[in-house]
Amino acid sequence: MKQSTLTTFVVSTFLCAASAQTTVTEGSTTTHRANVDSDSGEVYIYIGGSFSIGTSPTTFTFLWDFVGRGGNSTGYITPLLLERVPGPFYTVYLVRAIGQGFPVAISASPQTIPFTIVEGVITTNAEFTFGYVNAMLNASGQEVASSAGTVDMDYPADSGPGVGGSNTFNTWAATGAPQPITVALGTTIGGDSGTDIAWVNYYPQRTYSAQAQGTVSTQ
Repeated sequence: MKQSTLTTFVVSTFLCAASAQTTVTEGSTTTHRANVDSDSGEVYIYIGGSFSIGTSPTTFTFLWDFVGRGGNSTGYITPLLLERVPGPFYTVYLVRAIGQGFPVAISASPQTIPFTIVEGVITTNAEFTFGYVNAMLNASGQEVASSAGTVDMDYPADSGPGVGGSNTFNTWAATGAPQPITVALGTTIGGDSGTDIAWVNYYPQRTYSAQAQGTVSTQ
């Protein structure tokens, strides 16, 4: 049976509405900051906000525009997706997905890499945030190469809201993990003890010039 023009229009409009998506961004501005980490193979987590439930990460944007104390002008970034699990004393972050890692180099302008999940969940169904490790990982989360810092940063953390809006902050946290690092699915991060990887004891709260984008259904 031949469909009328009106029927086709209505069906098409319904399908478009049902699949409508919006882009969300969390993290901090990709502007110049005063420092770059000198430690290799550590995890840096955005703790100042979280993705909306149902978000699928798409890209990771960062600024690295000068040589820090580590002396490197090239390095690595592997994005991570982490679940926030509030505890009686502090929030624990569980590694739920490992992104594709990329070699990166200094640039005067912000750079964007795909946030392509290679292992773990693809869409957030709980309170998720993101982070990265300055290393290349295999699908099991084991380090295969690492570098000193690859993103501008400040410590202590900057004041004011993050890029996600007035209810977010510019707060990130860094680990002090033994080397070589392993961040397999299910790895717990945070606190001073009782997790697989604890925060570093030197200015654990900081601000990194990085943010992650994702898409979430609006229907």
